[in-house]
Amino acid sequence: MLITNTVWLTIIAIVLLTLVLMVINRRNRDRCLKDFDGFATTYFDVIGKRVWGRLIVYSTGLEFKYWSEHLDEEGHIETSWILYKKEFGSLLMLVRFNDELTERNKTRRLKQLEKSFHPKFYRRWGRSIRNLLVNLRDAFTDITSAVISAVGTGNAAARVLSTQQKQMNKVQGELSGYAGTAYDPILEKHIGSQVVLEITEPSKKVVERTGILKEYSAEFLEIMGVRFQDGETVRDCDIIVPRTISFIRHSNEPVKTGDRRVKEN
Repeated sequence: MLITNTVWLTIIAIVLLTLVLMVINRRNRDRCLKDFDGFATTYFDVIGKRVWGRLIVYSTGLEFKYWSEHLDEEGHIETSWILYKKEFGSLLMLVRFNDELTERNKTRRLKQLEKSFHPKFYRRWGRSIRNLLVNLRDAFTDITSAVISAVGTGNAAARVLSTQQKQMNKVQGELSGYAGTAYDPILEKHIGSQVVLEITEPSKKVVERTGILKEYSAEFLEIMGVRFQDGETVRDCDIIVPRTISFIRHSNEPVKTGDRRVKEN
């Protein structure tokens, strides 16, 4: 009887989570990408294509709204360019150049930077809760799998629960997207700190850039205060890069006096 009750409670939990996630997914956007929402942003892809405009971030992709109408070579007018989520593999980086920002957006950016350097207590609590969600997601999967094994495959209740396995896996995946990524203690430690970012370019050349680690997600790293060589000009900017081609390789924080180690001869 206890096993049967556990099975049905698990099924009810899956159904409730599915309903909640239906609501969440309508608003769910990558944590890094949504920081650039509404800003003038330049898109660079792996084959050298460059697109710029006011970025609008959706849960299913990105749209760059042009500042003026663009006449295509085929003779039609275009006013935006859309990149769907399934096309993110072509993305090399998103760049937010500081000299292209309006005064209002400059203020918005400074507030983002301040929140990263001096997070309020409720923001720290929010990060802790989000990381807890990731751990609960993993525990939820382990417990459900254990219940299926406990009741035995020949049991009628087990067969009912087994039919929910596909839905459970979907819930796990959706919750993973909402929570971001598995908690990374290394990246968490360096949020708001000066770091050295390594980016592997399409030519396989590894380029290093320094800046402040603002945020990370399952797919991206967001770095603020980067010096960017744009042709013959060096420009201040913030960047978002895919984690598939980039790593936080070093800390760039000054060594505190108390942390220095004297090399012995």
